[in-house]
Amino acid sequence: MKVEDIQPGHCYARARRLLGEIELVRAEMGRNKDGRGASEVAGAAPRACYFQALALHDKLARLADEVGSHGGHGATPAPRVTDIVPGHVLHLIDAAHHHLSDVKHSLDITQEAADAPFEASRTPSDVLAVLNEASRELTQVLERPPTPSDVFRVVSLAAAYARRLSSKQVELAKFEPKRLPADCYARLGAVLELLAKRNQPGLTLRGAHTDLQPSDCFDLAYLVLGELSAAHAAANGQPVPPYELHDAGHRLPSHVHQLVRTLEAQLA
Repeated sequence: MKVEDIQPGHCYARARRLLGEIELVRAEMGRNKDGRGASEVAGAAPRACYFQALALHDKLARLADEVGSHGGHGATPAPRVTDIVPGHVLHLIDAAHHHLSDVKHSLDITQEAADAPFEASRTPSDVLAVLNEASRELTQVLERPPTPSDVFRVVSLAAAYARRLSSKQVELAKFEPKRLPADCYARLGAVLELLAKRNQPGLTLRGAHTDLQPSDCFDLAYLVLGELSAAHAAANGQPVPPYELHDAGHRLPSHVHQLVRTLEAQLA
């Protein structure tokens, strides 16, 4: 099937099957379900699904390393963010599934998740909701879930794009100690709301989750990065040079909170 012929319904069916495969791995490893309610998603474009699939792919690569599976399935080359269509999302979901197949082989899991039917009425928002659920369930399987340092790395890339959208210089926000992942998640949500006013369609994500962890912030940070890179591309900006990025080192939730508040000031 050609990239241009793929619809959100195809992505939804493939994402549902990926979630089923993750459930098989979770059960085999004796881990508990996430147990929290699903997020309510509206206004998602294919780019949001693509960036959530990137977060999922990142976690699956980590899981493959943990179980000693080294299939080497990298993500397909990224398209320009303004050109992302459901076909690109499907290819990235398939790349994640290849990682998961290697993991299952290492764990001697032979059972296969059932294929989900194609539903023409499904939208990118439906796809994003399933990918978000799959990413949260995958976190339950990881020995080393994403840390505040991992979140900081994604937010630092988002901040680099934000600096190019505004001519004014914004000072680093004041450091506030003893911040929690829930504080970081709230501020990332505020940034996403600011971006929803700039991008069309505007992505909104709702969910009264409790016990928020760095992995939740990791997923949301990827969505913020996707929306920021879309706004940057729409302004005909050049990609951020690799030399601007640096190793995050060891970071606390307070460092993430500080950087996200700085990012929020840049956009406001």
